[in-house]
Amino acid sequence: MFVFIIPVKSAQLTSDWAAFSKLFERTLKSVCNQKSGTFKVIVSCHGLPEVEYQNEAVIYHQVDFDPPALTGDWDADVKLKEGDKANKLKQGYEKAKSLNPDYIMVVDADDLISNKIVSYVEKNMGNKPKGWFVKKGYYYREGANYLFVNTKEFYKLCGTCLVLRTDVFPQVLLEEPFLQYFHRLKELPDGSPLSPLPFAGALYSMGNGENHYMSFNQAVKLVNKPKQGGQYLKKLWHKMMKYRVKPLTGGFKKSFNFYKI
Repeated sequence: MFVFIIPVKSAQLTSDWAAFSKLFERTLKSVCNQKSGTFKVIVSCHGLPEVEYQNEAVIYHQVDFDPPALTGDWDADVKLKEGDKANKLKQGYEKAKSLNPDYIMVVDADDLISNKIVSYVEKNMGNKPKGWFVKKGYYYREGANYLFVNTKEFYKLCGTCLVLRTDVFPQVLLEEPFLQYFHRLKELPDGSPLSPLPFAGALYSMGNGENHYMSFNQAVKLVNKPKQGGQYLKKLWHKMMKYRVKPLTGGFKKSFNFYKI
């Protein structure tokens, strides 16, 4: 059994709940597009997103804590949002354990994933590896007719990048300075190495107005303000501009169940 956990922010934290719900619905369709049918999807949320799509694999879990009250300060609010996300993951994980899954993958509510993930894990779980990370993936600016392809460091930017054995999943939830989901790794905090998926595993949607950490426009602003964004974001942005560009082919759309919103 494989379980996906999708943390969904509350309506109060979105700029446009209806637009966000459309992004989430596309994500849900992408996740449920797996070639293997032995999976469940736990949507950890406050209020239920406004979607028409239904699938018997989807389980909505409404959390028992209040949404964070934002301050208006970007840095502080990022921490509040990430803490909210991590707490939803924590409750989603507890719900997932009741299903006795072998592996868990977190999918951000506006990202897409390959339809090969579950079948690949099922074929390669014989010796019970601790997990995999998404080395190769796509960055997509909403509305564009092309993708940026990152073949080496996709996991450093996008939260949809880890497949972990259920018992080791808690290692990526950090308690200090605030509970957060730590995904930028190729090995677990205990030193156990993770293997790279041998195919492009995920798509990071940018410029949709709902990215927690870095929307397309926010990335530009941070690069132009080093004291806020730092040299790391500046280097990352310039590297992204050098990535290979890929058109939106039919094969890609089928694999990721992609469509424009």
